[in-house]
Amino acid sequence: MIDNAVRDVFLEESKELLDTLDSDIVRLETSPDQDVMNRVFRSVHTLKGGSGIAGYDQVYEFTHGLENLLDLVRKGETQINAAMITLLLRSLDWIRQAVAAADGEECDIAVKEALQRDINACIGEVSAVKAGGTHDEKPRIIVPGKTDAHGNRYYHIRCAFNEDIFLRGIDPLMIMEDLRRLGTFIQRKINKKDVPNFDSLDPEKCYFSWEVVLKTEHTIEKVYEVFLFVHDDNDIVIRDITENYDPDSADARIAEKRIGEILLGKGVITENELNDVLNEQDQKNAKLGDLVVSKGYATEKDVEHALVDQEKIKKKIETGTVRVDTAKLDNLLNLLGEIVIGQSAISRLADDMSEEQSFMLKNALYGMERTTREFQEQLMSIRMIPIGPSFEQFRRFVRDVSHSLNKEIYLEIEGQDTELDKTVIERISDPLKHMIRNAIDHGIESPETRAGAGKPKSGKITLRAYHQEGNVFIEVSDDGGGIDRKEVRAKAEALGLVKHGEEIADAKLLQFLFLPGFSTTSQVGELSGRGVGMDVVKNNIESLRGSVEIETREKIGTTFRVKLPLTLAIIEGMLIRVGKSIFILPMLSIVESIRPRKEDVQTVEKKGELIRVRGEYAPLVRLYEIFGIESEHHNPWESLVVIVESAGVRLGIMIDELVGQQQIVIKSLDTAITNSRSVSGAAILGNGQVALILDVHGLLSEIMS
Repeated sequence: MIDNAVRDVFLEESKELLDTLDSDIVRLETSPDQDVMNRVFRSVHTLKGGSGIAGYDQVYEFTHGLENLLDLVRKGETQINAAMITLLLRSLDWIRQAVAAADGEECDIAVKEALQRDINACIGEVSAVKAGGTHDEKPRIIVPGKTDAHGNRYYHIRCAFNEDIFLRGIDPLMIMEDLRRLGTFIQRKINKKDVPNFDSLDPEKCYFSWEVVLKTEHTIEKVYEVFLFVHDDNDIVIRDITENYDPDSADARIAEKRIGEILLGKGVITENELNDVLNEQDQKNAKLGDLVVSKGYATEKDVEHALVDQEKIKKKIETGTVRVDTAKLDNLLNLLGEIVIGQSAISRLADDMSEEQSFMLKNALYGMERTTREFQEQLMSIRMIPIGPSFEQFRRFVRDVSHSLNKEIYLEIEGQDTELDKTVIERISDPLKHMIRNAIDHGIESPETRAGAGKPKSGKITLRAYHQEGNVFIEVSDDGGGIDRKEVRAKAEALGLVKHGEEIADAKLLQFLFLPGFSTTSQVGELSGRGVGMDVVKNNIESLRGSVEIETREKIGTTFRVKLPLTLAIIEGMLIRVGKSIFILPMLSIVESIRPRKEDVQTVEKKGELIRVRGEYAPLVRLYEIFGIESEHHNPWESLVVIVESAGVRLGIMIDELVGQQQIVIKSLDTAITNSRSVSGAAILGNGQVALILDVHGLLSEIMS
């Protein structure tokens, strides 16, 4: 009986592995890379092991065949192509289905069997080529990887010579000497199992084969030159094991492997030797290390070193990371918010005490507040994760959608290390997917159209993330034909959104694209053209206290730029008072606060009140009118006006008093309380009073709609 906790861990890990595999396999189609190939192989290997432990036998069986195919690609014995990429992606889809299937529910066995036949056919083709071929023109070389931190490479070299090699005037020891001149032997092993008894020994025959691990600065081609005169008639295999070999410490990439796999990864034993030992281990129930030594495949010292590596790795895994449910972090953050509220209440009590008592209490509170702020920052840093994995999931999406439209499009990703709150990342995925779909369908032209315009046949979509001004910006760009402003205006006029001949700013014109039912496409396709989607994109982004704007250049391309807060949990806020009510403005939205002159306030027909600030006019908002409350002042020149900004548009908010700045823990509000776009949440102040948090972007949308 498999423990449910084990299955839960596997389900979580398998989702991450499958998402990573999707991205990496699509990468291989456009730019084959040995590092990516190795990563794909390791991910499938990990998936296979995890499925076996968690009791997903069908997945284990299926991934075993998939691993065999990938191993052939990894070793350079077959080339990856578009058909194989499609087969691999279809295989991942079936694995997802099998993993997601509930207990007792059958996954699609027919699909599985069809995929297995295709995988076996690929493996069979490679085997047929190997069986029907003659000696290679050079020793079998497994594609090299990167160098280590010091510029060195590590090669595992296995040499099995023909018995008559001495008769050709070649001494295998001299070959070893030539190799030694290229670098340093880290490991050496002589295979003596084929040496006959002394009575049967022929001194003119070679019975030995040997294996070494060579550390060198030279390329694999330079190593190959040593075997120039022997590779045709002898079994020579050169494997680049740099990626899995670390002579100084346990390699984290061997972390999940057993003792046999560690020995294999370091080049001490071969795959055939490992399989031989594993088969015998099943029969004798003996320790693998003892069998490896008894068969002469490795020395006791080799096994001891591997055991030391394994122990180091276990300690590293145990102390490295721990999985925490996001809900627990949210609860911890809420508790921390209560502490902040409690501190504010104590601070207010201190104001009512005598000066001496107040001084002592506020001193103690100052240290506590500093610790609490550090606690908040550390907790928020735990919630922050790189956006790269979320971006990577779109590689396959771009491939599949572009292929369905007979377009050649590739995805470029920038700023993968940009960190964002996990909650924001989860909720931004769907809006990004729709913007990418729009870029594929409407933005990027067909290969024929692009060729006629002098562009490369392959279009490009760029996903970019970066930090700026305390926010995160995400851009979805394409190098297509751009948005036709004339078509947008014609559609806007047809819907009565703008009058014929009326002047309208470019930014406002493009914002019409986010209105429900607005589409410039006459043909309705499977992907888009119904005018449904972009309004949802905008609403979803605004629900995250974000904004979206469009930049476009005809025949050059279009960029959707999304501005998001780093986190949805805590903001730095400015407390403002209107009458007896307290509101909170996000500090990132505030430009300045002023007391205007009477002549700076103007009323413009159909545009309402405007306030002039440094030569420019901005709309003026009276909060007491919006929320139906009493205010101390009714004339702007008698009150304070806070100038705020969102998406490049400024707004003046009329208030009675600036109360002060503090960190605010945001509490969400049910739509039954308010569905106003002007409010993004609430906070509990130290005196127990509830303060509404104003959404500047929503406020602008409401007064300008």
